[in-house]
Amino acid sequence: MASSNIVRRDHLGRLVVLTALRSSRPHDFGHQKQPKVQQPKGCFFCPGNEHLTPPEIFRIEKEGRWEVRVFPNKFPAFDSQSKSAYGRHEVIVETPNHYATLSELSVENLFDYLSALSLRLADAKKDPKLKYTSIFKNEGKEAGCSLEHSHSQLVSMPFIPPFIKKLSKKSKAFAKLASSSKLCWASNQYFVALCPKAPRFHLETLILPKQPEASMDLMDAEKLYSLAEILKTALVAIDRAANFPPYNIIFHNAPHGMESFPFHLQIIPRLSIWAGFELSTEIVMLSDSPVQMAEKLRKASIG
Repeated sequence: MASSNIVRRDHLGRLVVLTALRSSRPHDFGHQKQPKVQQPKGCFFCPGNEHLTPPEIFRIEKEGRWEVRVFPNKFPAFDSQSKSAYGRHEVIVETPNHYATLSELSVENLFDYLSALSLRLADAKKDPKLKYTSIFKNEGKEAGCSLEHSHSQLVSMPFIPPFIKKLSKKSKAFAKLASSSKLCWASNQYFVALCPKAPRFHLETLILPKQPEASMDLMDAEKLYSLAEILKTALVAIDRAANFPPYNIIFHNAPHGMESFPFHLQIIPRLSIWAGFELSTEIVMLSDSPVQMAEKLRKASIG
């Protein structure tokens, strides 16, 4: 019997083995929604506990109460006092609701969240010593999250990471991805959500602009709202399809001062663990094809 296994290269040249036989392995992709065990009273990020965090540096308010709140990370990777690791490391609390996940927030709340990220990115660019800002969210312990209350992080550094330099040369590859009808499973006026042709994670999703964009801080309010809408659609679909899995969201913005860059969001569900093969070869094995993943998420997105 002929094997159905396929080796593919992703948009960055990394190898992925698509092998349908592995989908029959026991416990593959099994997940249950994890309840939050910490109570709001003892949560550093809940309203009323603002004194437990470093001094606030930014907030967005609604009806006299904060909707999004930003403050320095208590344990920074980069800070203004370091010579070799000069920079900034901020925490963005996305909602005052202790129990809500990002997919459960309204589009309006997500727009406020993205606006806060955009403004903090623009502020980081004012420092000539800083060359790149990483923005990311870890959801769940398996994705590296140490505190239950939903939050994101912003890390600005005095150099451009090699991986980002590689990304900066791939604008054509991302533009080609954005036009793929088979892999796209959701779209709106300005953005598409799709599964990459060689996914490295089960249900991995990219959110790409239909027209070239370099960075969130260069988008107007209409485009940011459109981004909030499709982010909501994507997260709801992933949570429905995999029962609120742990995940990472990575906001790929242009290095400071760079006008051409393939801006995109990468949503990485953490439903399986890389083992010896992946770690020893940097080749990923995955069971579902990207077309199957896209169809699964397309169905989940419409309820």
